[in-house]
Amino acid sequence: MRVVRASILLTVAISAVMTAPVLAEDGTKDEPNPLRVFYDQGFRFATSDGAFSLRINGLLQTRYSYVDYDPMIRFNQEDYSNFFVRRARLYFWGNAGSERFTYFIHVQLEPNQAINANDLWVEYEFSDLLRLGTGRMKISYGLEFMNSGSALGMVERSLMYGETDIDLGSVTKQGPRYPGGGTERFGLSWYAYTGFATGGMTLYRSQGIQLRGHKGSDSTSTFEYQVGVWQGRSTTSLSNGGSGHLLAARVGYHPWGFVDWRVVGDVAHSPHFKLGMIGSIYTNSSETVHAFDERGHNLAAVAHYRGWSVDAEWGTESYNFDEFADDFDREGWRVAVGWYVVPRKLELRVRRAAITRLKDPTFQTANESGLGTVQVLDGDGWTPAIEAKISETSAAVSYRLPGWRNKVALDVSRLERSFAADPDAILNGVPNPITKAPNQIDTRVRAMVQLVF
Repeated sequence: MRVVRASILLTVAISAVMTAPVLAEDGTKDEPNPLRVFYDQGFRFATSDGAFSLRINGLLQTRYSYVDYDPMIRFNQEDYSNFFVRRARLYFWGNAGSERFTYFIHVQLEPNQAINANDLWVEYEFSDLLRLGTGRMKISYGLEFMNSGSALGMVERSLMYGETDIDLGSVTKQGPRYPGGGTERFGLSWYAYTGFATGGMTLYRSQGIQLRGHKGSDSTSTFEYQVGVWQGRSTTSLSNGGSGHLLAARVGYHPWGFVDWRVVGDVAHSPHFKLGMIGSIYTNSSETVHAFDERGHNLAAVAHYRGWSVDAEWGTESYNFDEFADDFDREGWRVAVGWYVVPRKLELRVRRAAITRLKDPTFQTANESGLGTVQVLDGDGWTPAIEAKISETSAAVSYRLPGWRNKVALDVSRLERSFAADPDAILNGVPNPITKAPNQIDTRVRAMVQLVF
């Protein structure tokens, strides 16, 4: 209720400002600028001259998830059944004083009654190819995390980006946090105590400044770019941990018309073939806890044609820790194919994705990086195993309900984790070869209802 009241008060205050008389240069009062109020994919308020505007949107996603865990993995003996409000959000965007000066405020209402400002962004457009913004926002990198949370093709993003929805218990407590067994948790943007990323292949959000440009249209060849300096990877604090910053650059080219990468699937039923190609790079450093440098590369492509869509992505990241001899590398990829069986209404989608959280792992590097090792059942006890790769095979059906982006969706996934052997492993100072454990197989079913207004 506090959030609702605050939203109403904010709307009334902005409306009052928009309609209030203003002082001219000679001190006299100008006539009020008439305010237009209407609905168009959101509640909109705007002055007749377009100098001030406000658009308000809401998003609510509620879902059910069931996971049949592989009991061979320690702490995964009990299956998972959960009702979850994944997203409850309010969006405020518009322009102030000029159509070139825009703002974006995105508030997430957490299930535990906390309020989190995901995005707080202001931007000025000097030209199509030169727009300067600052505040807090998604770091422009890769493709799938740039997809809007209200415009996904499945219930959630892929395993490459750490979206498994299995996240029970607090950080300090053991439990069936996917993939379980003793390794660090795997989430959208999680990382170990060393700073080594153990979550998805995304830089998530941060505070910073960004230049971007976009030249083209839906029907003509389009070039786009984003270049930013950010506080760091997945940064939520207001202050920087040191003097280093994360630098990220993203470039896209769409030869036959812009493919809106914020929306998954060919909802528009493109009459002509459209292709978007996107490349991203980043570099970052930190002196906190463990000094390290990191860098990454990402390549992505998306194609639309008459209700069909294909999007593919590959990324790699490398961590160079000062105190360890070896670099710790990560790699992930995904491919998804969708088809609107009923144009703009009913879509079928399949997806294959995988992530190697630590390439060429050994018992030593798994522990040095902070990823940790798995405990698997061996007779009546537990024995260590080394994670090699996690993969996902999913199929989904979604149906768009009346209204804007309202829909129901169902997906089924097979989640598989393979393991690596380490014949040279040393445990507690004693040689103890680790053999390759059988693959971990988990099955997941999810259903979601989404309302956007």
